[in-house]
Amino acid sequence: MKRLKITNDHGWTPRTLRKQERKIKDASLRVRVTAVRLVMEGHLSKDVAKMVNLCRQSVALYVSCFNEGGLDQFGSLTDGSKLLSCFRHTFP
Repeated sequence: MKRLKITNDHGWTPRTLRKQERKIKDASLRVRVTAVRLVMEGHLSKDVAKMVNLCRQSVALYVSCFNEGGLDQFGSLTDGSKLLSCFRHTFP
């Protein structure tokens, strides 16, 4: 299994992501930001999945969407159609 990488941080650092997490009221969006931050800090996807109670494929999807569009792309994952389009783009 390949290690996940944040290829485009869009100006975010682990510290700024942690500050942003505290401001987010939507629990599912907060978990997504937390997952990306943990990967950015160097944790493996399977370890991140255990920490935030997700499957590793979801962690990979969130990291891929973050790499593609940052938190803006991330916030659009609340709409199912956007999630599906991001998923298709990530895994053909």
